[in-house]
Amino acid sequence: MKIFILILLGCVTMNPNISGYTLENTYLNETNFPVVKNNYVIISGCSGGGKSTLLSELASRGYSVVLEPGRQIVKEQTAIKGDAFPWTNLEKFLDLALSRYVFQFNSQKEQQQLVFFDRGIIDAVQLRNPQPEYFQNAAKNFRYNRSVFLVPPWEEIFASDAERKHSFESAKKEFDELLIKYKNFGYETVLIPKVSVKERVNFILEKLDATTYKAANASNFYISKGKRLLEWNKEKLTIQSDLRINDLKELFAPEFVVMANGRRYDANYQTYYEFLNKFRSDIYSIDYEVQEYLNIESTVVMPLKATVKRLKGNVDIFDAIMLIKFNDLGQIVHWQEVYSTSEPK
Repeated sequence: MKIFILILLGCVTMNPNISGYTLENTYLNETNFPVVKNNYVIISGCSGGGKSTLLSELASRGYSVVLEPGRQIVKEQTAIKGDAFPWTNLEKFLDLALSRYVFQFNSQKEQQQLVFFDRGIIDAVQLRNPQPEYFQNAAKNFRYNRSVFLVPPWEEIFASDAERKHSFESAKKEFDELLIKYKNFGYETVLIPKVSVKERVNFILEKLDATTYKAANASNFYISKGKRLLEWNKEKLTIQSDLRINDLKELFAPEFVVMANGRRYDANYQTYYEFLNKFRSDIYSIDYEVQEYLNIESTVVMPLKATVKRLKGNVDIFDAIMLIKFNDLGQIVHWQEVYSTSEPK
């Protein structure tokens, strides 16, 4: 069973001992986007708002912290006498920053625990105007934890330095635009209160524990979504249930793919609603006996036995493997089933 599941997932990896295998094969070898890393947490916000001290406190508590590319690039350009500074060549600076953000994202992918990032891809996207398509693609393809923590403008602690040459008013304007940009890309912004550094860190960690999923264990989020799908089926897919088209929006993306024993259907809310109304027209009840829940990134696989009781009293029993793939918002974008039917009772 497990071998079949791995084949279904396409989780076939190369043996590092095979001739021709190189370390380059391990970097950015994904083909299915978006890549969602719920244990990646962004700390962003207003320049000079206390991010650095906050991240230092997180590091002192043993958390992994990834430094902001912007300051790194400024120091590097200074060292090599380059010209990619945000105050002289913003476009070139942001291209370098975007590449660095993408590298940082993919170089941490083996991490299973929380990783805190000093800014993220959206920070580069927000400043680039006009915006090339590859900036948009980067923001869509590489997704962090949906909760993004922002330090608000804090004039009392704001200070310019060699790598921060803009004014407080300029920093505040950038913050307002950043807030909008993160929301536009589907992130939930959480403002960090103006309190002590230790209190700020405690606030972030408490918020992460309070979300629907544990950021340190992203699989909980997707497995909970898979479990909810089965409960939803039991609630909605019977003749006596009150199924409405808006019910589909709880679980499904506006457009998604359904595959059943090799047959593919491209669906949306309307077409799937019509299909489900026909499907449930003679169903009295549905029940599931799940053997286990397997999670790889945003995909959940559930080997199970489904029992369907019909209105006329007969019972169908299915041995099935259900594969569900979610987008970064936790919506179903791909539902695949392989099943066999036993003799009806």
